[in-house]
Amino acid sequence: MIAGAGRAGAFAHGAEPWRVRVRDRGGGGVLGAGVLVDSEHVLTCAHVALAGEGLVVDMVALPGSPASDARILACVPPDGDDRGDVAILKLETRQPRGVGATLRKAALTWDRPVHTLGYPHGQGLDIGVWARMTLAAWAGSEWLQMNRRSDGEQRVRAGFSGSGVADDATGDVLGIVVSEYTDDDAGLSWMMPVAAIEAHLPLISEWSVGDRGIDSDRFVPPADSAHPAERVREIMDWLARRRDGAAVLIVVGDEVTDLRHAVALSSVGDSAEPDLALDVEGLTAEDVSRRIVDRAGLAVHGSSTERVRAGTPPMTVVVDGVDQADEPRALLDDVFRPMVSSGARLVFGFRDEESTALDAARALAREAVAARLDGFAERIAVLLRSGSDSGPDDRLGRLRIRLTALRRAAADDWALVAERLPRFDRAIARVERERSAARQDESDLSDLRGLLEAWKAKAGDGGLVEHIGIAAAYRKAHARLAADPVDVSAARKAVREYQDAVRRALAKGEHG
Repeated sequence: MIAGAGRAGAFAHGAEPWRVRVRDRGGGGVLGAGVLVDSEHVLTCAHVALAGEGLVVDMVALPGSPASDARILACVPPDGDDRGDVAILKLETRQPRGVGATLRKAALTWDRPVHTLGYPHGQGLDIGVWARMTLAAWAGSEWLQMNRRSDGEQRVRAGFSGSGVADDATGDVLGIVVSEYTDDDAGLSWMMPVAAIEAHLPLISEWSVGDRGIDSDRFVPPADSAHPAERVREIMDWLARRRDGAAVLIVVGDEVTDLRHAVALSSVGDSAEPDLALDVEGLTAEDVSRRIVDRAGLAVHGSSTERVRAGTPPMTVVVDGVDQADEPRALLDDVFRPMVSSGARLVFGFRDEESTALDAARALAREAVAARLDGFAERIAVLLRSGSDSGPDDRLGRLRIRLTALRRAAADDWALVAERLPRFDRAIARVERERSAARQDESDLSDLRGLLEAWKAKAGDGGLVEHIGIAAAYRKAHARLAADPVDVSAARKAVREYQDAVRRALAKGEHG
């Protein structure tokens, strides 16, 4: 059973009865897609709802259910490039009960696998085509970027707008498709999450589930929000560095007030707010685990604490009053230690500077630093094993020396080393990206060499071996591929020019 669902969320992929198609009642053309949320309401994009003279909704995933005329019940048109664009439609013909989607407000973390179904315009795909993506980062203030999983898969395109973006693991709808990037190679698109939809259309709360993530009665802004204290700004910056990797920040005593202010300020405007910020005073490990799995939108079978131990997305979580919890040590050991292993960024607020649980929290913070240093060592070892055609890479030697220095420093001051880890991570990542790009270039060059020879054979079969123009184009492409170093872009262009020259000559019936 899906945690907190209690409705029709967990349908098998390809059998999600809440998926609908929206058409223009006048011309009958497909305008986009939508999400059936109950027997007579559909969620879609405003630009879909406003595109037709009248609307018809097809129950494409409910065989035997009639199409229905629909009218706009509520609508928020797009506001700029990254805000708004949602609508609720009211159906004239009621549909079966119990087939509406579960709209899930969840912490939307990197690389979460999702899928959707759309109806590309003018391509004979009115029955729909599936696209599989992974969630990426926020783009602007309300929209979330999605990346196609691989080059060979379908991408989100015109005709997908309004389609429900469903979590692969639970089937819950996390948002709707609002826009695409029209470059076929890029495979990028954007969705509006359920929480942002609900902010525009409070009516959506009738069909949504999940934790907003912030205990607003505890995390309130300072009196002078325009000029926050320096420590507040520091904590806000730490919260915003979501891609820095697993880490633990400990805030003690009077600074807990700064922590609360930082969370409150991060929840307004365009700042990056934490996925979860909660007051754990009096709560058990199971209570806190339940909040975590609900916010993450995870499927739970039995204990929430056991589900957290099995692994969670790399969330950013703020915990106020760790020392006031029912069992502080159990909370740290059974809930937060596994989360750090899963890549979480955690902020612990201790109200009592003499709390006995502080030592356990500091031990966990040290473990997080040590684990990341171990991870860096493995990444460097992989780079050393993979080698490089251009010979030894001096940067790897320097990285190993820096890593040794960080390990020694961590023994004395793990908190200082924790601040240095993101920069070291980026240094390793630069080498990894360059190696990956070099491997891709070599693969592309191998493909181009094979392509060039294949077209040379085709030219030979067509009697074009002695053709002056064809021979010159071949020599140019061959020279580009034999250069050291090779300009991959120039080589690709030269091979394409040779293909075009052969193709034109064959079409004209020319000979050498």
